[in-house]
Amino acid sequence: MPTCKSCGTEWTWRQTVKKTFSNMKCPHCGEKQYLTARSRKKSSVVAFLAPLTLLFSFIVNFSSIVTIILLIGLSIVWFGLSPFIVELSNEEEPLW
Repeated sequence: MPTCKSCGTEWTWRQTVKKTFSNMKCPHCGEKQYLTARSRKKSSVVAFLAPLTLLFSFIVNFSSIVTIILLIGLSIVWFGLSPFIVELSNEEEPLW
């Protein structure tokens, strides 16, 4: 779980999910937090799995139902695990 770089408090899973979709301010000290470049890169790699799943399903000739189930399953796994790969920083880091 991510830890605030200002106050050192570890965020809960629920707080992390909630803050990921809105302003990333620490729920304890109120300081603005940013995703690290490393964390954003990890997120983009995992987000790239959805198009790969679609491509794979067309190559292997899966039915539409199987493809949809795979995408829903990947989405659930991603949503559940994403707070564990979030890393925070006090400053916005360049991606490269």
